[in-house]
Amino acid sequence: MNRQIAIVTGAAGSFGAAISQSLLDVGYAVAATDLDHAALERLGQQLGYPEHLKTFAMDITDPAQVEEGARQIMARMGTNTTVLVNNAGIIGRGFCTSEKSVSMSKQVIDVNLTGAFNCTSVFSRQMARLKYGRIINIASVAGIWGAAGGAAYAASKAGLIKASESWARELGPMNISVTAIAPGICKTNMLNRFVENEAVSAAAVDEAKIVKSIVPVGRWGTPEDVAEVVTFLATCKTNYLNGTVIPIDGGMRIGAL
Repeated sequence: MNRQIAIVTGAAGSFGAAISQSLLDVGYAVAATDLDHAALERLGQQLGYPEHLKTFAMDITDPAQVEEGARQIMARMGTNTTVLVNNAGIIGRGFCTSEKSVSMSKQVIDVNLTGAFNCTSVFSRQMARLKYGRIINIASVAGIWGAAGGAAYAASKAGLIKASESWARELGPMNISVTAIAPGICKTNMLNRFVENEAVSAAAVDEAKIVKSIVPVGRWGTPEDVAEVVTFLATCKTNYLNGTVIPIDGGMRIGAL
């Protein structure tokens, strides 16, 4: 029996790698996509079940590349695609008064939001033919609350949440559920690079201070936390869980008081 195929975008990042491994663990064949081909090759060596993992270099901001990527996935893995995880994303920091704000904002929105539009358009067609699918979008609590100095990031994630709700209405009649996950502060390689590149002070990322003040469970999130929820949504048998946004933030949204 052919395995169901899960597409994971941004698979070479911390979230993507954890999500890919978790889906492999529960029996999916995983098509791991990323812009960074070298990182994909390393990913293939690191994850378990290599016989069920295929990697595809793809720029999700380019519709033609997504279409070609889909053709390659079908040629190498088959047509049984039932899960799409729109995980690829970048962080950009730029206050609206900054000269670099416009160009940075466009790049963030292109990757975080336009990329998800491109992938959903292509891979939902395959799911529609199967009359079954699960589309899971990785948003952020920033898309709910906003983020000073991160308007483009927050807007892209808010847009992804509303797109998820809209797609849930469109695709629900075809037995394709669409959900979004809104992670809080999580330890990832992308966050580490952001801190280094932006010269954020150590005090601003002091784990003990943040945990004590705003995270009731007493720790930062991990990629594995997010992967657990993705896997739950991917394997959930009911299609009645549709159009839902799930914050995964350790209770940060309710405060620690």
